[in-house]
Amino acid sequence: MMKRGLYAKHRGIHCRFWKSGNSYVLQTDYNEQLLGKGFKKYDDIELKNKVYKEVAFIDIESAFEVSTFCTYKGFKFFVESILDKGIYVIRPLAEAQIHFKDYERHGYDPVYEVEESEIEEVWEERKPIDEFLFDTEPVVYIKKIGKIK
Repeated sequence: MMKRGLYAKHRGIHCRFWKSGNSYVLQTDYNEQLLGKGFKKYDDIELKNKVYKEVAFIDIESAFEVSTFCTYKGFKFFVESILDKGIYVIRPLAEAQIHFKDYERHGYDPVYEVEESEIEEVWEERKPIDEFLFDTEPVVYIKKIGKIK
């Protein structure tokens, strides 16, 4: 599973989160046990596999922004998404754009679709969010060369 965006830790659970008025909304995958911890199911059928909970600032143990990256042919790429059947949609960073001579220009962003087997490593980079405690590993490897976590 690929993560991207703002995440918070609440009662040891990592959730996507955002500010809503004077509180914060936490969202994570549905799990029956979470309903006993104050999480609620969505009424929207499209969100049937998610649960949410509104919390105060002091209820957030740690918060950070997550971006997922990979190495492909020895260069660092940003992971846009992972499609069904293990296809990664990746965007080259500056050094890779220079190497592959494939540059961003008006209306064009270089993006590649590659099979998981072609990806050397995959990792999350986690950056602190001002005002929140940053109590997590700054880099978490999901796939090391030849092995998937």
